[in-house]
Amino acid sequence: MVTPVLFQITGYQNTGKTTVIINLIEYLKSAGFAVSVLKHHGHGTPDLPDKDSARHFKAGAGAALVEGNGTIQLHASLSDEETDSIEKLLEILNMFNPDIVLIEGYKNKPFPKAVIIKEENDLVLLKSLRNIHAVLCWPEVAGKVHSLNLALPVFEINSSEFHNWFLQHYKIMG
Repeated sequence: MVTPVLFQITGYQNTGKTTVIINLIEYLKSAGFAVSVLKHHGHGTPDLPDKDSARHFKAGAGAALVEGNGTIQLHASLSDEETDSIEKLLEILNMFNPDIVLIEGYKNKPFPKAVIIKEENDLVLLKSLRNIHAVLCWPEVAGKVHSLNLALPVFEINSSEFHNWFLQHYKIMG
């Protein structure tokens, strides 16, 4: 089994992480890559749909998996010692043989990442996070980000140039 390339999209809440990832998935899929995503839900327990598997899980099942037409949905609990173990989650995703795993959130983990800067207060992330490979910024702060003369590529959030850069970067990382 080939180990997938791991890449994070990080930033504060409501900065556009999910949209960036969706656009990147579509781009990579059209380029022939298998992509999986690991999302950190940093605001409590994710809502479960009111389906049988969710009811099984809420009743106390350690894991509940439902399949239909080749699609699966998994609800599972990690033990207390595993709750901070991103490795366990990546192991699960690895079963699907992705070329690339995009990680939304988990900003303090040491994986290669792009950081989204939406407002000036977000600039603190550029000093506090490790392994930043690129910066995505909103147009309102683009001038401020560029004035920092970072030794990193900087892209506007809605720019397709980031996709092209990522593909070239992926070839280096892979």
